[in-house]
Amino acid sequence: MKKTLTVWIATVLTLLLVLAIPVIRSATAKPAPDEHPEYHDAVNDLRNARKHLEKALNDGYGHRDRAMRSMM
Repeated sequence: MKKTLTVWIATVLTLLLVLAIPVIRSATAKPAPDEHPEYHDAVNDLRNARKHLEKALNDGYGHRDRAMRSMM
């Protein structure tokens, strides 16, 4: 009977420890990094460049088409 109780207590404590590890890790985790404003600026620049290329009158010997395909 004493051995059964000891095994049961050990099992419960092990389960509590296993379930507590993710909670402890999330509490001590680093905060998410800030947004990268450079990436947003670069994406906006590419969108503006694409608009300018679409409005361009001259094809530039195929360079405009290649540039627009590379931005997709």
